[in-house]
Amino acid sequence: MSAPATTIRETVTMTHAALFDLDGTLVDTPRAIVETFAAAFGALGESPRPEAEVRATIGLPLEQAFAKLLGVPQDDPRVGEGVAHYQEAFRTVILPRARSLVFPGVEEGLADLQDHGLTLAVVTSKFHASADALLTAAGLRDRFAVLIGADDVTHPKPHPEPGLTALDLLGARPGGAVMVGDTTHDLRMAHAAGMRSVAVTYGVHGRTELASARPSFTARTFTEVVDHITGVLPADDVIEALLDDSTHHIEFNGHLTNHVKHAVVALAGLGVQPQRVKAYHDNYIRMTPYGCAVEPARPAERTIDDDTWLDLLGRRQDWAAYVEFFDRREREIGMAALLGHYMPALLPGWVGALQHAAIHLGWALDAGNRRMALEGLAYLAYAHVDCHPERAAVSAARAGERPMETLLRIAAFWEAEQPGLGAWVEEQVGDDSAAAAGVHPELLRSGLQSRIARMLATGHPLMYDLPGWTAAEDPAGTWDDLAHLVTLLYLAEPGDFLLLHLVTALHAMRTVSDALPPEQRPAVVRAYWTGVLGVLFSRAHFAAPGKLAALDALFASATDDVTDPRWQREWEWHIARAVEEEEEHNPKLVYVMRDLWHRTGGRSVFRVAAGQFTATPPLPVTFEQPPAD
Repeated sequence: MSAPATTIRETVTMTHAALFDLDGTLVDTPRAIVETFAAAFGALGESPRPEAEVRATIGLPLEQAFAKLLGVPQDDPRVGEGVAHYQEAFRTVILPRARSLVFPGVEEGLADLQDHGLTLAVVTSKFHASADALLTAAGLRDRFAVLIGADDVTHPKPHPEPGLTALDLLGARPGGAVMVGDTTHDLRMAHAAGMRSVAVTYGVHGRTELASARPSFTARTFTEVVDHITGVLPADDVIEALLDDSTHHIEFNGHLTNHVKHAVVALAGLGVQPQRVKAYHDNYIRMTPYGCAVEPARPAERTIDDDTWLDLLGRRQDWAAYVEFFDRREREIGMAALLGHYMPALLPGWVGALQHAAIHLGWALDAGNRRMALEGLAYLAYAHVDCHPERAAVSAARAGERPMETLLRIAAFWEAEQPGLGAWVEEQVGDDSAAAAGVHPELLRSGLQSRIARMLATGHPLMYDLPGWTAAEDPAGTWDDLAHLVTLLYLAEPGDFLLLHLVTALHAMRTVSDALPPEQRPAVVRAYWTGVLGVLFSRAHFAAPGKLAALDALFASATDDVTDPRWQREWEWHIARAVEEEEEHNPKLVYVMRDLWHRTGGRSVFRVAAGQFTATPPLPVTFEQPPAD
């Protein structure tokens, strides 16, 4: 069963979540489970299995447990019979005793967590109905907003799907969540899903076995669990304060984007401690990697309203006034309606500010922060650079083409047409080109942004000859294909600053797409693809089709076992490196790649790309001129 689609909430807020295993974590059922297995084996005409063997299967789905204890495949008829006998015995052996089996401190602790603003869920290897009955009989069911059983997912624990499904339903991110459990299955699921984990030693697995799964914290009692969670997750109000900050301008030294909130979202999402994130933030504010400080906020110079909001589109004037405008409108109609109403006009300009305006909005929606989302909308208006999706049309000849086939076709065209095509691009984007007259003076100072703006103004037929996949009504699968495509582009030229922006912008555009009404989502895909081609063409060269095809063949079907501790350690190394990087694009790279790795069930290409860090590019000689803003 696939995870449900995430939808934006009317009020953008960050949700902190605590997920719990059931047996051996909330309810002291292991001994009763041994008795229940014994009753089931008796009904099958089998002798009871040793207690140690039975306890070793606790945490696994019943079918897996019976197959293991019987020594038969899961599709053996006796497995199904055993499960049926177990469920009958469960109703007569465990349910009547459920309230007395609740571990000390659980009832009070769950209430305390809710008082601290956390949303709670149960993620168990029990069938949903059995887990629901046990929680109800124990008097705990009303504490949990979500219950995920083994039959609610395709891949049970330790696969990350149960945890990620619960987070989707809660509207929470892995970086704001913790999983509590008594077995390595719980802990490995948590790590594979990108969550913190708390191991409890009073359940099935002992301290040594639990330590092998590398929990974030180990607790001896449920009270220690609660004390740890309330001491860690609510501290993320530090993160909210950083994202709510309004004391700095969105740019500095002219057109350079103030990226620091993107880094905060990435580091928090990677599970970095809030105080360490704040230190990273404060260091960036004092001195960016470009050698200059972030600039203070500028006051609004006018009042923008619905009649005038398009007048300044792309003119790089009065960002603060745009923020105030979207703030007023959001209070009137809510965030979902705000996005649905204004994004159709803003979407064609997503490439502006080297895609950072779109990144600012999309990552704000990912983090659930209202202030940052309003800033992103304002930045899209302020820095709007039109990619002209109205010039594009879906080609009947490309109806069955897939994204990778489209990329290879365009790469082959470039290879065949060089050097003439590269010379044509240079003619279009050169300082004396006709398109330069329509580019904002500050972008002429920037180098990269001016080339992109001029390429988008001129265009090329290949940019507008759209394949059929850009018109899919449900673009969820298309985004996965595009993620593979842009990651291969980045691996073909690792560390390339422009290509890295396409990766982090994809995460943003996908999040924006999910936040819009379904009928508007295909337009996000089309705008993204048109803009991507504009960026790629502006460089006057293209990755070789042979190299892209070889990388695709290498990674197309390569998948990691997401429960393997080796990959957990590798992600820990990537995160540790990212925290030490002054170049904030590197934490963003790791965050996006880990999200894609989880989302796609461990596609190896994303793990490999996560380690390909970039360096801050030197400023062009045009920066010797003063800013034009």
